[in-house]
Amino acid sequence: MLLTEKYSDQISGVLHCYDRIVIQGTIPGICYAGGMTSYLYFKKIRIFDYPKFAEPFKNQIRDNAEKIAQSNDLQIQFLPKRNIRKETIIKNILDQ
Repeated sequence: MLLTEKYSDQISGVLHCYDRIVIQGTIPGICYAGGMTSYLYFKKIRIFDYPKFAEPFKNQIRDNAEKIAQSNDLQIQFLPKRNIRKETIIKNILDQ
């Protein structure tokens, strides 16, 4: 079953693009500052230690993305600045 069929009652539109799909959602208990602070407090993690706590998860996500890309002969390109237009980069790649 397609994702769009499974969640059709919750989807208000569909975007089509060449290079990516973004699925967005929240985790209700920790999707706001107070909830995340409570979660970290419960786990006995100081707020200033959050980057160290989150690093293994970040690495797992990155490693998995690289593994998927490699197995599908895809290349991941890191874009260090937020103001870069991804559409321009894709257009330049397609024009080559």
